[in-house]
Amino acid sequence: MPIVRRVVRLGVWVVLAMLTQYLVNVADNAMVGRLEGSEATASQAALGVAMPFFWAFGGFFAAVGAGTQAITGRRYAESNYRGAGQVLFNALVIAVLTGLFGTALGYVSSPDGLGYLAAGGGAQQDLAIEYAQIRMLGVAGMVVTFAYKAFFDGIGRTYVHLWAAVSMNVFNIILNYFFIYGNETLGVPKMALAGAGYASVISTYLGLGIIALVAQRRHYRDKYVFYRFAHFNPQIMGRIIKLMIPSGVATVVLMAGFALFMRFVGLIDSAEGTGNTYGAATKAIMDIAGVCFMPLIAFGTATATCVSQSLGANKPNLAARYGWEASRVGILAMIVIGGLFLAIPEPIIALVSPNDPAVPLAGATSLRIVTIGLPLMAIGLVLSQALFGAGANVFVAVAELMLHFGFFVPAAWLLGPTLGYGMEGVWVAATMYVSALGVVMGAKFLSQGWRKIKL
Repeated sequence: MPIVRRVVRLGVWVVLAMLTQYLVNVADNAMVGRLEGSEATASQAALGVAMPFFWAFGGFFAAVGAGTQAITGRRYAESNYRGAGQVLFNALVIAVLTGLFGTALGYVSSPDGLGYLAAGGGAQQDLAIEYAQIRMLGVAGMVVTFAYKAFFDGIGRTYVHLWAAVSMNVFNIILNYFFIYGNETLGVPKMALAGAGYASVISTYLGLGIIALVAQRRHYRDKYVFYRFAHFNPQIMGRIIKLMIPSGVATVVLMAGFALFMRFVGLIDSAEGTGNTYGAATKAIMDIAGVCFMPLIAFGTATATCVSQSLGANKPNLAARYGWEASRVGILAMIVIGGLFLAIPEPIIALVSPNDPAVPLAGATSLRIVTIGLPLMAIGLVLSQALFGAGANVFVAVAELMLHFGFFVPAAWLLGPTLGYGMEGVWVAATMYVSALGVVMGAKFLSQGWRKIKL
């Protein structure tokens, strides 16, 4: 129980912060879902394609946080506080440069990338391209925010990101209301899905401003002394990048898989003449499933801090206990949530897609299928983050690559548009994938190799 209490104490702030940040994206989907019927369905389908594409760019460069958190946790456990501050300084240099590059690259790549991914989905293609290009303007802010977040997570101050995330989400919802629907009194035009994109970008930079202001508090400046040019150290930057690249590749692989997943659903929509119904239903299920996997990733992030600090204190057995106990908590939580998905799938989907009754009906069976893989998904997501905390980033990246393109994508293509099992077929493939992820990550964590990694 002391182990569980510490993971929960650290993890609850990360859960709340990540859920709040995740609601920035869910709010976009839920609020455009309240536009007029066909416009709402096309907009939600467009989001389903655009968001994985956006996160493939943003998530790759935001992986600077993986190396930052792992190394910061080690230095903190060694009581080398200025060393931890030096890690943040070098992480911020990397984040600013790569974030600006990611913004430009993502903006330029959106028309061709989304032109392919959304080709089978009718009206969603143009909407997806426009929304993605707007969101790409926020990549730089997101990457720098993740560098700060990783530092605070590494020193055990997991609640800091919560403050920024709550403010960001509240601001995003307010802006969404005005930008999506318009307001004649204030002279704000209706921008629909594009308005949701602008609101998210503005909110992202607000969140960055808040977390940067927290870092300016005297307690942190005096203890960690981050902002000094003398801290510039190519060796530290090299270590961060060495951990960043495999973590970023894992994110790109994950998002590429889900983007292709959405393409297959769009092909099913096109073949069956259902407009964007299946695409909107799939996006709704992804948002609902996010209520499961975001807390699991958050608990994994807290576990990564505990694992990193335990290894820094030369306590590898304690590090292992943290991983297994956190997984146990995740499994129990998923059993409870899975019961709700089985019992009332249509009302749950209708919370996200209320204006088109065909969407909840189309997604109900698929949401029930998802519940089968939730316990193993808990193990996979928690332990993959724990392995990031130990520095086993290359293993996680290679495992994700093999599972996605060796299994998930081919299975989704085969069971969905090829053999004709429809939307349910692609979700069976997704469930099989998350189950396999749990088995692979569990087997790796059970081994001894990750305990010996030096950072």
